[in-house]
Amino acid sequence: MFEALEFDWFILLLRLLFIFLLYFFLYQVVRVTTRELIALATNEPAREVASSAARLVVVDGAESGLAPGTTFALQSVNQVGRHRDCTIMIDEPFVSAEHAEMAYDNGRWWLRDLGSTNGTFINGNRVGVATGVRPGDIVQFGRITLQFVPSTR
Repeated sequence: MFEALEFDWFILLLRLLFIFLLYFFLYQVVRVTTRELIALATNEPAREVASSAARLVVVDGAESGLAPGTTFALQSVNQVGRHRDCTIMIDEPFVSAEHAEMAYDNGRWWLRDLGSTNGTFINGNRVGVATGVRPGDIVQFGRITLQFVPSTR
């Protein structure tokens, strides 16, 4: 009889532990979801404005097969290069696998070279560190020439 009573207490403790863990799990799900939704709500408007209309338009496609006028829509952060995982993939021998990065930050577009072999240029000037890009600027990756066209909003 005494052993049956101990077993009942043990089962009761297991049930309470299970209920506690279940509520703790639900609490964590709600907490993480709320945090993610708040982060999404505060950051998303800037990304939408930045990425919805800004673009790079091909001026000279060199040997890449890109026709003049081809447009690349820009996201808030863009990797430019030959690698298939790049946001803007350019298949041209003078473009490195991970050539450059173009990003929207603090209300402005920035371009930086990622250590490419043949360089990144804005209006003929070589880019090393992050450099601001203005409307109408001519951007060059290897032998590909593009024009930056910002959002019209």
